[in-house]
Amino acid sequence: MAKAHEHLILSLCNLEVPKTIRLSPDRSSIVYSTELTWGHRKGKHAVSTLWLASTGRADSSRQLTSGLFRDYAPAWSPDGKAVAFVSDRADAGAKWAIYLLPLQPGGEAYPITPAENTTDEEVQSASAGDGTPNVRAWGEDWRFARLRVVDVRTKRVRSAKLDRHVTGVCWSPDGTRIGFSSCLSPDIEEPFLTGTIISAIDVDLNSVKKLCHFPRIIVDLTWAADGNLYFCGGVPANKMCVGYGVYRTDPTTEFHQYEWAGFGVEDDSSRLIKGSSGEILVRVQHRLESRVCLLDGTVLYSRKEELEAFDAAMDTDGKFVLAVATSDVNHPVEVFTTFSSDGAMTRLSDHGREFAGRRFGTCNFLTCMSTDGQVELDALYLTPASFSVGDHHRPLPTAVLIHGGPNTRITNAFNTYYYMLAPYLLSLGFGILLPNYRGSSGRGQSFASYSIGGLGIHDYSDVIALTQCAIDRGYADKERLLVGGWSQGGFLANLCSVRNGLHDGGWRFQAVVSGASICDIDAMALTSDLGCTFEPELSRDGVIWNMDRDDTRNRAASALWAFKDAARRAHLENATVVPPMLI
Repeated sequence: MAKAHEHLILSLCNLEVPKTIRLSPDRSSIVYSTELTWGHRKGKHAVSTLWLASTGRADSSRQLTSGLFRDYAPAWSPDGKAVAFVSDRADAGAKWAIYLLPLQPGGEAYPITPAENTTDEEVQSASAGDGTPNVRAWGEDWRFARLRVVDVRTKRVRSAKLDRHVTGVCWSPDGTRIGFSSCLSPDIEEPFLTGTIISAIDVDLNSVKKLCHFPRIIVDLTWAADGNLYFCGGVPANKMCVGYGVYRTDPTTEFHQYEWAGFGVEDDSSRLIKGSSGEILVRVQHRLESRVCLLDGTVLYSRKEELEAFDAAMDTDGKFVLAVATSDVNHPVEVFTTFSSDGAMTRLSDHGREFAGRRFGTCNFLTCMSTDGQVELDALYLTPASFSVGDHHRPLPTAVLIHGGPNTRITNAFNTYYYMLAPYLLSLGFGILLPNYRGSSGRGQSFASYSIGGLGIHDYSDVIALTQCAIDRGYADKERLLVGGWSQGGFLANLCSVRNGLHDGGWRFQAVVSGASICDIDAMALTSDLGCTFEPELSRDGVIWNMDRDDTRNRAASALWAFKDAARRAHLENATVVPPMLI
């Protein structure tokens, strides 16, 4: 039995997960990259592998690069005869370059940019006893990302002279200009403090035109065939923990404005791509569904499964080919293609062959009302393969696993939670409850905004309500409950620990596992790398540098301030208080 568990753990850790998918210009082929879950590594450095497959041909995927280096971010040449990608093959983990791989037989990848050491940060230590202080000024050694253009034939590299940190680039449809987004500095909080500027520059890198200023971070800047630049950002634009939608800006106007183009009100956009004809396609979270949509909301693909990656190409007559990487509770992530929104999916890859024929369990979708009656809540309950449906089944020992974020969501997937925990726990016979509490993504601005000023209130009560739902439906054994979480989920697990049993359900969590979590939101404001931006938003500017000593408005978002009462209750019950296990 121990050998079987060890083999399963190793197989899960060794599973290659498709990440980036790119259709060839003629749509006949697909190049994609794979890596281990969460980019973990077997040796000293993380690796990534490129694969090539034929559109619509089952099991046609073949390995394109060795898998010994981190080969990632593949892109096709305009003629479809070569693939460009980023790699550290010159010196693993140290020297990076863009490589070009001709796809004809015998083609060898070669660098088109210099393979330079990108980890050239110097640390100088004072010699013992010389009295020289080892001081480094904050911001002194920032490494700005630069906008550079390389001529593939001559390998000549030109750099734009910009006193800003470039965060995204895209080509204009005619190839004469480059759109780019930038921030004042590479500091992680910069886009949340001073926002993002979207600009356009000519291909000679001489003339820069500012198009608009967006008050927060943006992703997936894309220049579409209609002439507009599109990107994803918060809804409303001046917040982070809200809905996520699509915006556009017109480079031909002089007004330096942006406007909302769609999504983020009742659902959330999570990725933009440009199709072969220059149209914009959007990956959308619609409650527990993953969708691929056009900007007008037309749905090309919809499943209650996590969509890891996608690419698409569309004709002017509406015909399209769609490539997706998706999975479910019993099948690891694979690459598929389809030619219609309701057509059959053709599986091109076989990265999960180790688990062929193995059944881990069943994904059950649960809904219930929040305890305050304000919203309907979603959750997944995963039952192991050994679970029998019917009047005589026994409730399961259950792990309640709370996602981080808070603005993300969980739906049916093989690696439903982090670090391949779900398939392993199912193999041990555990049931798994995965709550999407208020603040999660997939339901737009209003649902996500419950996090703002509501930490420790709405999210915590939703976890309790959904746990009660799983008990009432006969899935979870109320005498055998564990709760755990990572980051924001770990924070909620801490609250479940110190508030254990205070609800009226008549049950308690028997164990708590908290990973990478906070115990007090005020302390996080002073210690987090996003302390001066993320925390003020969640606390409605109620952060420690704005509050008087007797201001207790954030106590609901603190497990520390609840520990005294937890200890007192335990003493009265002649029990022992054990803080949650911190990872």
